[in-house]
Amino acid sequence: MKAREYNIVIEADGRVRVDIAGYKGKSCLDAVKMFEAMVGSLESQRETTEFYEPEEQVRHNLEQRQ
Repeated sequence: MKAREYNIVIEADGRVRVDIAGYKGKSCLDAVKMFEAMVGSLESQRETTEFYEPEEQVRHNLEQRQ
């Protein structure tokens, strides 16, 4: 399985920046939705060159613990 990387930065003003790497094509959008569910709505988005590469199939499992 390919390595996926998530770099999460919480700014001093409370904004959250998530950098996602290791996805090909638009499959990263599912990961974006997962993080949106955790931290709130998306303010802006910037695609990398990987976004424009051929698609791949990825499964996400979001588990919320209390």
